Amino acid sequence: MRLNADSLHDLMSPVNQMCTMTDLILKKHRDSLDDEAQVLFGFIQKAANRLQNLLSGLRTYMQVVGPRAAYRRCDAHALLAGALASIQRAIDENGAVVTHDPLPELSCDPSQIVYTFAGLIQNSIRFRRAARPEIHVSAAADGNAWVFSVRDNGIGIDPRHSERIFSMFKRVDPEAHAGAGVGLAVAKQIVEQHGGRIWVESEPGLGATFFFTLPRDTLQP
Repeated sequence: MRLNADSLHDLMSPVNQMCTMTDLILKKHRDSLDDEAQVLFGFIQKAANRLQNLLSGLRTYMQVVGPRAAYRRCDAHALLAGALASIQRAIDENGAVVTHDPLPELSCDPSQIVYTFAGLIQNSIRFRRAARPEIHVSAAADGNAWVFSVRDNGIGIDPRHSERIFSMFKRVDPEAHAGAGVGLAVAKQIVEQHGGRIWVESEPGLGATFFFTLPRDTLQP
């Protein structure tokens, strides 16, 4: 069976109902539940919300990675601007500062590269330290490829997890940070579809730099 948008919608509907009903029960009848029942309903609520996040992440994956649009010449400055506009609320709420060097023209699926920029920058904001998030985007030519980097001053990543974080639904510390664990997996799939690769260099407490490459020559899907 091939999962499509309709079947995913059918899966999400009962999960959304479960989340709504659990929230309603706890809101209206919490005082009539004993301590054990409250704990059990809390576990149900947490599990339902987690499943809802996973299905929402899967929907995002299908929407962003699934369609294969024709590539066209794009100004990476404009793609970055589109990415920043899509996450402006997170930038403002966290007081983040995003800067960039001159960026090249690309042959790409623009919506996918916008998502990649947005996902990496949002990841830097999510894993911030107490200090104001500072994120810098740059690009450099390396043979037949452009090497993009997104550098931050966040909490950093243990090198032991440098590959795991790009796997679907994998999170280093799920209790401390919300999310479905999809953003970096989607970015990896997008970059690889464009003929590039993605990786991270980091140490705990010293921020992280995400790198990804894209071909300098035209590459059609």
